[in-house]
Amino acid sequence: MKRSISLVLAGIAVCGMAVSSAQGAGSARENKRLQEGKITKNQAEHFVLAKYPGAKITKCELKHGKDHSVWVVDIVKPGARDPMQVQVDGRTGKILP
Repeated sequence: MKRSISLVLAGIAVCGMAVSSAQGAGSARENKRLQEGKITKNQAEHFVLAKYPGAKITKCELKHGKDHSVWVVDIVKPGARDPMQVQVDGRTGKILP
């Protein structure tokens, strides 16, 4: 009984390390991108929802241009059928036209 519990715990530990190392690779890349752009994903989403109350966010991605980064947020406004894109400046958080 003790041996099977030990094997299960060892298996869980190995799986946990594999998952954390896979997440770490993506996190390092995303952290580098976030350092280039000062606004986080949550902040960008907050700014968009403040401008479009009641909208539902369907996608939020950080895009890198030549000069700076921009958060591209796809939303669906209340009562609308078609989604629209809102761009948020990655440095200032300003909603772009």
